[in-house]
Amino acid sequence: MTWTSGLIPMIEPEIVSEIISRIADLALVVSGTGVVLGVLSNPNSKLQYAFARWEGQPLTDQLATESIPKFKERLAGFMRNEGAVVRPVELNHVLSAERDGFPVRYSFHRIGTDGALLMLGQDLRPVAEMQQQLVAAQIALEKDYEAQREYDTRLRVLMGATSEGTLFVSAGTGEITDCNASAVSFLGATRSDVMGQDISHYVLPNNGRRLLDVLVDLASAQNGSAIVVKTKAGRELSLRPTIFRATGEQMLLCQLSDIQGASLRSDALEEHLVSMFERGADGIVFVNKAGNILSANDAFLRLTDVVHSRAAKGRSISDFLGRGSVDLNVVRENASRTGSMRLYATRLIGEHGVEVPVEIATTLLDSAPDQVFALVIRDASRAEMMRKSNQQITEVDMRSVIELIGSQTLKGIVAKTTDVIEKMCIETAVELTSNNRVAAAEMLGLSRQSLYVKLRKYDLLKKDTDE
Repeated sequence: MTWTSGLIPMIEPEIVSEIISRIADLALVVSGTGVVLGVLSNPNSKLQYAFARWEGQPLTDQLATESIPKFKERLAGFMRNEGAVVRPVELNHVLSAERDGFPVRYSFHRIGTDGALLMLGQDLRPVAEMQQQLVAAQIALEKDYEAQREYDTRLRVLMGATSEGTLFVSAGTGEITDCNASAVSFLGATRSDVMGQDISHYVLPNNGRRLLDVLVDLASAQNGSAIVVKTKAGRELSLRPTIFRATGEQMLLCQLSDIQGASLRSDALEEHLVSMFERGADGIVFVNKAGNILSANDAFLRLTDVVHSRAAKGRSISDFLGRGSVDLNVVRENASRTGSMRLYATRLIGEHGVEVPVEIATTLLDSAPDQVFALVIRDASRAEMMRKSNQQITEVDMRSVIELIGSQTLKGIVAKTTDVIEKMCIETAVELTSNNRVAAAEMLGLSRQSLYVKLRKYDLLKKDTDE
């Protein structure tokens, strides 16, 4: 009998076991109850174990805990549906505590009518090892990606923090592949316009040669030299190229600075501050530690009716303040202590005696021995008129006054209200002058003796001593 005739050829019984052991890594003859009746292992398989001792024992004794329910379920399904095809099952065998187990994929085959079945197993350790290698490769790849993202973030932070212009240029094509904000400011363009453009579109060498050739030759010399170039806007820059290789392509790192070597802020802050000082609507005055004016803008000159800035320079700012040295000491001491003082209300006296209500914001610019204070002085006359015209008694104040009616006379209500306001004004003056009683008395228009009387009246002397 041959295969071509449609019939299975007759096989000698003693050869069957050899055939089975060759086509499977592990062959088990199992009873309907799951007991191992016979074991055959492929001599060429990597499974080197004494499987003969499994005979006569339940197969579940050789399985890992998680594989026992799967085997029982698949065996029951095979025995219940005779002739049905049962999907292969992957089972993990346990060898011993010293030796690791191994996974095997079993297929079920009926071999007779006595309820026994043949389980042909394929060793899955090569597959498991390949899966582990793939997982390890994936983890290594993820780590490389994380490292790359970390380096990219560091590069972005470094390029954004430096005030020196930085360009990355392809040494082969001259295309700008990356740049920072300072370089964009130097070139007088936007980032979207610069990216992908040829560097010669924005920068031209002074000697007339092709810019890319000049940069490559200069960078190849490796002496750190720089050349003077000019932008389309006519700005002269110092350009220092450095050549390197990345992903098989030569790149140029071009560092830009102005011809004097000074850096340029990407937001042109210096120009903006100078423009605000010269054209600002609020008076801006810079004074030293003694209160002498170092510089003043036109808005301050208009408030004080001073003809020229030279006439104000060198004079004490206290000459223009309503309370003179008291106001100066208050703003100076508070700014020195906290770094700034906001909205200090006083009067500004002009050259011709005209008084203007103002609000002063003071900032300490330098904490060194030669301190410099910046005073921003705003005309508050309109705001004061608005506050006076819109001043109304709030609902809380009205309720507090109403609660006093009936319990006290009108004279007592007015006196108590006056005491509250008087105490609040004295506390504010003492706090603004840093507990300088002389300055506080002058600020309130009181004599020093009267101030002490009122401090005792409101128990403020004891409070200051405790502090």
